[in-house]
Amino acid sequence: MVSRSLSVITALALLVLAVQSGRTVWGYITGPLDLVRVEGDLSGAERTTVVAVVNEAMSMGDAINPSDLQEKIADIDWIRAVTVRRNWPNSVHVTVNRELPTVRWGIDGYLNGKGDVLSMAEKYQGNLPLVNATSSDSAASMRVFKTFSTLVGRSGLRIVELDESSVAGWTVTFANGLSVTTGKTDVLNRLRRFVCVYEEVLQGNEDHVVRADARYPSGVAIEWDEEVSTLVALRGL
Repeated sequence: MVSRSLSVITALALLVLAVQSGRTVWGYITGPLDLVRVEGDLSGAERTTVVAVVNEAMSMGDAINPSDLQEKIADIDWIRAVTVRRNWPNSVHVTVNRELPTVRWGIDGYLNGKGDVLSMAEKYQGNLPLVNATSSDSAASMRVFKTFSTLVGRSGLRIVELDESSVAGWTVTFANGLSVTTGKTDVLNRLRRFVCVYEEVLQGNEDHVVRADARYPSGVAIEWDEEVSTLVALRGL
């Protein structure tokens, strides 16, 4: 009888211990966070933005689910990838890879390589090309920029500005100061013709070119500066 009573008491003690242990583990899982560690190649403003998202989640008072927190951080425009890991008992470790912009978009926007608009936490310090468009959306504009860049890059030209006008179509400005208008249609063939003219005539004479217009069926119009225009006139050319 005594032995049976001891067995019952022992079983009850083990049950209480198990319940208490369960409460302790649950407390670790749902307990408050005292430390948030954010890692990644981030600027001060970017790091502040991420921490603000974590703090907002913590302020809700509920247990923080790492998967839910990861989704919230991933919703930030310039985040490319994020992992969230909770370290017991009271800290969370966030690792962030940011999305780097490829071009500036309009006045204060940025685009990544796919043409997605990025709302950066602060002004990006890199020297990025500028893309402006009146009719084309960001994805289409990025495709034009990439296609144009590949075409002219073989001749050593680098695009610093790409503008779309409702009247003139696309105008490309290069790092050497030259600009060419390609219009709205058949733009690749027109740009190819300009590249040929650049390689044969304009290269080395960039300082004397005012502008180039490739909106013609089979040629490119070049407006020279006053010095060259005067020289041509004197020679009767």
